[in-house]
Amino acid sequence: MKKFALALAAALAVGIAPHVVAQEAAKAAPAKDTTPHRVGLVDMAKVFEGYSKFKAMREELAAEISKSDAEAKAMVEKMQAKQKEIAESGLTAGSTEYEQAEKELLDAKGEFEAFRAATQRKLARRESEMFKVIYADTTSMVKKYAEYAGYTVVMRFDSKDIEDDTPPAEAVQRMNKQVVYYRTQDDITETVLNALNRNYDSAPTGAPKAPVRQTSGAAPRSAQQ
Repeated sequence: MKKFALALAAALAVGIAPHVVAQEAAKAAPAKDTTPHRVGLVDMAKVFEGYSKFKAMREELAAEISKSDAEAKAMVEKMQAKQKEIAESGLTAGSTEYEQAEKELLDAKGEFEAFRAATQRKLARRESEMFKVIYADTTSMVKKYAEYAGYTVVMRFDSKDIEDDTPPAEAVQRMNKQVVYYRTQDDITETVLNALNRNYDSAPTGAPKAPVRQTSGAAPRSAQQ
């Protein structure tokens, strides 16, 4: 405002019409976005639950957990067998043979603890990466569809309602939902989920099914209903 006043004063001083200065100032001002706001809703929990890629990654993680459990079980059985061997050997405590057997047992215990700690860290990282990948896929598809359908804001929400058989504790939790009322056409959950599954299922067999990249402009056919 101060700059405009100074420009106006300068214009008057040199004899330029005020309306000319105003026109030039309007041209220099950034254009105001007049796009009407349209809010979309997406149930992220429902998308995760129904996304085929998430199911596949969970199955892979479950298989790795089962494999680790089997390895841990074998190590525990080995330690138990060693303990039994020491107990039934009749070795004299403090003898060279007894101390050697005891050392082998302690080494096995140390190996087991190291394996368990490393496995827990590895599986925790795998789980974290899994959620990051699925979240990136979902938000990328939400962005594509929002740009295509003209949504200016997309909020996450819980689409579940309170039913007659809803447990009391869960009912209280659902009553605290931020979204109390919405139009069904503003719930884009199914559209996003269907597009994600089409993208995942159409990827070539054996090809890495990486998260979709974010792009601007109209959404591809896979993001349309």
